[in-house]
Amino acid sequence: MILQILLAGAATLAAATPVHAQAFGGGDPFANADANRDGAVTRAEFSAARTARFDRLDRNGDGVVTRDDFSRIARLRPEAGKRLAAMIAQADANRDGKLTRAELAAAPTPIFDRADGNGDGSVSKAEAEAAKAMLRQAAGGH
Repeated sequence: MILQILLAGAATLAAATPVHAQAFGGGDPFANADANRDGAVTRAEFSAARTARFDRLDRNGDGVVTRDDFSRIARLRPEAGKRLAAMIAQADANRDGKLTRAELAAAPTPIFDRADGNGDGSVSKAEAEAAKAMLRQAAGGH
């Protein structure tokens, strides 16, 4: 269960490709992001949900997310460890190998951008389902 929570949280950090999101969280970067429960996820809600997961990702409580926070995952699943390192690097603005809360908050949201098919700044349930299908397909799922 803890591993699933970590992987789901890591999915929200995925900043570059749908494949990263799929690899780290079952492909649902919109899960629990609809704060006002109106059936749509705004960019602000998406970003807030992603940032809220920071504390769960920072397993050792040092205020940054690094590979050290996921040493067990990296040891047990080396490919997942490599993808996690790539994901952190993508959002690590100053390239120090540490992802801060501020860097995460400022990181691009390409998954949201791709899912927002009509460009209205909000992802509907239908758009979110289409995005999840795209993530499954990109990962070779069904």
